[in-house]
Amino acid sequence: MSKWMYYTVALWLLVGCGKGEGTDLPDPLEEGNDWDIVIPSSKDKPGLGDNDGIPAGVPWQLPEGIEVVARPDEPFNPDLGLLHGSLNTFYADVNFINNLDVTVTVEIPSGLICLFKHEGRTQNGILTSTVRIQVPPTYADVNPPADTTTVYLGLGCLNHTMAFPWEENQQWDTRDYPIGKDMYEPSVVTSDPNIGKLLELLADYPKLRLTQHYNPWDAFEPDYETPEWQVIYGMIQNALWEITDGPGLTRKDYRELVEALEPYR
Repeated sequence: MSKWMYYTVALWLLVGCGKGEGTDLPDPLEEGNDWDIVIPSSKDKPGLGDNDGIPAGVPWQLPEGIEVVARPDEPFNPDLGLLHGSLNTFYADVNFINNLDVTVTVEIPSGLICLFKHEGRTQNGILTSTVRIQVPPTYADVNPPADTTTVYLGLGCLNHTMAFPWEENQQWDTRDYPIGKDMYEPSVVTSDPNIGKLLELLADYPKLRLTQHYNPWDAFEPDYETPEWQVIYGMIQNALWEITDGPGLTRKDYRELVEALEPYR
């Protein structure tokens, strides 16, 4: 990773990979050794950790009449009503066209992976909660044509050692936000069983819904302290990295995350 970020709060745990992906994994909330691996590592899988390639998953199926398009020249809009998700390591813009004459509800599933679409080793991202977007009709036969529907997904990072998409942001609209504008395309919905275990846990906490922006460059100030509202998102990202890049999630870390999540039910 070319620059340090506030999310990185501890060294990787000096433990082995623990048990595999079988059904005999220990219950993370039962009594046991703090260092037991309760969610195994997926760091050797394509597209995760330090690996190139496409992560495993099933294609995201769009509703009839809906297309996803690129919109590279549209400025980032910081309207919080356009920000969706439950983890905010970075944002990706998704732009919809509706070719029907009625509004369509588009469900963006938890586990959707957004792939970095340019050259270079930059993070892939994952949506950690299901999002539903109302997409009104886009009238392509009027002049000028009606606008597309653009939203921003708050994503978690799947590659601890790779760059963050906001590191090169110098434009007036993006330099103060963790947005990877026109850098990502929605891909598959993860089928990784270990990431899936973490996503199952996060599904029970609707108050994780993003309601604030942050400036990622603030973390480089000498007197920076992580705001209280951001702490839970850092914990979730670190848990995800333990699975995608580390030895897996320990019982101790799992329990601490469950305790920290309680106010977000």
